[in-house]
Amino acid sequence: MTAPHIDRDRLWQSLMDMARIGATADGGSNRQALSQEDAQARALLLEWCAPLGLKLEQDAIGNMFLRRPGSDPAARAVAFGSHLDTVPTGGRFDGIVGVLSGLEVMRALHAAGMATRAPLELVNWTNEEGSRFRPAMMGSRVHAGDMGLEATLAITDDRGVSVAEALKQSGLAGPLAPSPRGWACWLEAHIEQGPVMEASNTDIGIVVGTMHARYFQITVTGEPSHVGPTTMDRRRDSLAATAEAILAVERIGRAAEPGGRASATWIENFPNARGAVPAITRLHADVRHDEAATAIEMEAALRQALAEIAAVRQVAIEVDHYTSFGPVAFDQTLANVLRRRAEARQFTIRDMIAAAGHDSVLVAQLCPSAMLFVPSVAGITHNPSEYSTPEQIARGAQVLLDAVLELAG
Repeated sequence: MTAPHIDRDRLWQSLMDMARIGATADGGSNRQALSQEDAQARALLLEWCAPLGLKLEQDAIGNMFLRRPGSDPAARAVAFGSHLDTVPTGGRFDGIVGVLSGLEVMRALHAAGMATRAPLELVNWTNEEGSRFRPAMMGSRVHAGDMGLEATLAITDDRGVSVAEALKQSGLAGPLAPSPRGWACWLEAHIEQGPVMEASNTDIGIVVGTMHARYFQITVTGEPSHVGPTTMDRRRDSLAATAEAILAVERIGRAAEPGGRASATWIENFPNARGAVPAITRLHADVRHDEAATAIEMEAALRQALAEIAAVRQVAIEVDHYTSFGPVAFDQTLANVLRRRAEARQFTIRDMIAAAGHDSVLVAQLCPSAMLFVPSVAGITHNPSEYSTPEQIARGAQVLLDAVLELAG
């Protein structure tokens, strides 16, 4: 038996092989949740896991749990992983690094012939991104009881396809009822998705907590009319009102920097016809901040701005606050394990706050949880140019492996 170690080249090759599924012409990835590309990515993961003897269990929302037994059948599992789905304009690393770093941990232990006392579970969560079906972190939400299964299955995408239909079409629904699995702890490796680590020459980010984010669907209702005969003063244009709303969202985000963000990301317009003044426009937006109280103040500012727009433009504006996440403080003891293991490798480290949503936010409700970041070149993410170097990713995977060995015994 030899000491287990991360094989940087094998890990990198796995990332590049996975990137071929749903590859886009500009070098990115498009594997939206419960698509055929998502199913192909999962099948490739299973192909890689087969020689390792990992046992697959899959629940009714499609979450995958790949278990390596431990020497103590009574011990609770150490779990780790992330997600394989991407946004439509995704890169090759967001989420995927966490799953394939976890796979590399399993491979390294298998190659070394090493057993752990506690079982290990590698997890691929369903629909972390929330691009096709809202909200984000859907699989981990259902797993944690934050959302009910039946209500989640009824959610539809922009084409009217429900989660239940997509699970059936992709063959990704499993037999298990979603529920907590009694893990001892949870770890997630992820790219930073920001510029801080690169700018500060940091190898490993220890994620101590997350921002608080609040998500909204904004529905603006005006009045349909003809663009020719309807004079400008008589128009109740929902799209023009929404344009002002988008700018208000941006102003609120800029005013809340450096700790805050606000974004308008999705729009739907009816009747969306040439020659017709828009009558109904829907917009998705979010506000987030390091401080939960400030995020709530940002929401209040947004609602006030929308009320003023509605009065001036004589439209109705409804705001549906459909989900939130955070703030979450991750487990300090686990963070210290990651910190100690990174220091033992003589990697540079810094504590960080996660600005994006992650499945770990939901898992932290169930068991001690922690995250580690590796740098993102130029801070680019959700973009085909998203990049982390082979060495950066391997460092993160090595810290993950070292922490798993300490935690699993």
